[in-house]
Amino acid sequence: MADILAQEIDANFDSFMRQVHKLLPEQAGRFALMKGREIKAFFDRPADAELEGFLRFPDGIFSVQEVAELPVDLGFYNYAVDQGSDHGSQGCS
Repeated sequence: MADILAQEIDANFDSFMRQVHKLLPEQAGRFALMKGREIKAFFDRPADAELEGFLRFPDGIFSVQEVAELPVDLGFYNYAVDQGSDHGSQGCS
């Protein structure tokens, strides 16, 4: 599962970076819930995006990325979560 999640996070981050400049005017400071290289929704708080991710994707394979001028790849966490974790309590790499 960790390999699948890591691949999802990498793919989502790559996709996010390709479109972040278009998102900034209306979504700066918000959090994008991503699955399958697509933004599914935006949220004001990362916890809200994470919760919705678990509701929509029970397998835990999704990621959350802050819409910021200089988005940071937070590695394995990247506001992404692993179904086996305590809702996002895994560490950054």
